[in-house]
Amino acid sequence: MHQLDVARKEIKVGDGCVSYVEAGAGPPLLLVHGIGHSSTAWLRSLPALSNQHRVIALDLPGHGQGTTTNGRYDPTYFGELTVSFCETLGLTSVDVVGTSLGGLVAMLCVLERPQQFRRLVLVSPLGFTKPPVPPLDDAVLHLFGLWLSFPRTRALVRAAYAAGFFDPSQIDEASVDEITAHAQSQPRLDAARRTLREIFHFSKHLDPLHARLADLHHPTLVIWGKNDPVLPAKDAEIARRVLPAPRIEVLERCGHNPHVERSEAFCALVLEFLATA
Repeated sequence: MHQLDVARKEIKVGDGCVSYVEAGAGPPLLLVHGIGHSSTAWLRSLPALSNQHRVIALDLPGHGQGTTTNGRYDPTYFGELTVSFCETLGLTSVDVVGTSLGGLVAMLCVLERPQQFRRLVLVSPLGFTKPPVPPLDDAVLHLFGLWLSFPRTRALVRAAYAAGFFDPSQIDEASVDEITAHAQSQPRLDAARRTLREIFHFSKHLDPLHARLADLHHPTLVIWGKNDPVLPAKDAEIARRVLPAPRIEVLERCGHNPHVERSEAFCALVLEFLATA
């Protein structure tokens, strides 16, 4: 494997700036992270992916080194911003990988601008799991809001992050450090609350999204951790039903972050798919 050279860059998109990391050369591969995370969460997978691709991992607004904005912070806003980001960079025929919230964002990007994207990889994606039914939905949202309002030490952040893994020893400490730092920033906490609230409400009404997905004919790979405690792997069957002919791979002994916890297996699946789809 080549020596990894990762460059941190920033580009003006619309009224704000988007921070991103870039590594490797070859066909462009866009990586979109999940809520509360950033491009940092991809660092374990970057060496393998950038060995064959020009990999670009952005920080969504309010995440990582991305700026906080007055945007809606809902999935549609993130999708529109990501399309604009690709256009600003002059990216065409882009393969896109999205995890959790990033998976939903990736689907919305491809639906909005199908000619700009080539292949799609969804990793433990939002968009197929509905939130609890009323009144539990508001109760759960309230509990998340309380969690975001508590002072959080690194140990507490690490424990919460580790709960999303099948094997907590596989967590990436760089993400823990970043999440802990952001827990001390009121603008970041406000952004997290807004994002969580908008995702929750979006997920209550998934039928319109699923109807649109019938027109998504890009080659699609879905990767899910069998032991995902956040978005259950059984919802891969919903993805199978509403996506046209997806390939679905469920990784054993893996939680919500396959790109971190089972990085080697994850990268092998992605690279094989991108090379043959």
